Amino acid sequence: MSEPLTALDDLASDDFLRQLAALREQRDQIDQHIRAHLAYAREFTAPRPYTLASLAEAAGLSISGVRTAYTPADCDAVARALGRAPRSQS
Repeated sequence: MSEPLTALDDLASDDFLRQLAALREQRDQIDQHIRAHLAYAREFTAPRPYTLASLAEAAGLSISGVRTAYTPADCDAVARALGRAPRSQS
């Protein structure tokens, strides 16, 4: 944490809620990056994808969590960023 929790006592209610909303936005952005990394690792790497077990350990998820963590929209975003289709469509 960048500041001690005791500093929260000095915040006005609106400032506290703004900080909390900013933290949520950061978390959402990190979650989006994780989903993109998982989609890349499973759908765009050659000759084979990373294993579910290795990704689960690195991401702090279960194997089934890795399988369901990213969506077709995440794959589309990765494909646009890379300028190429996933392995399954190549």
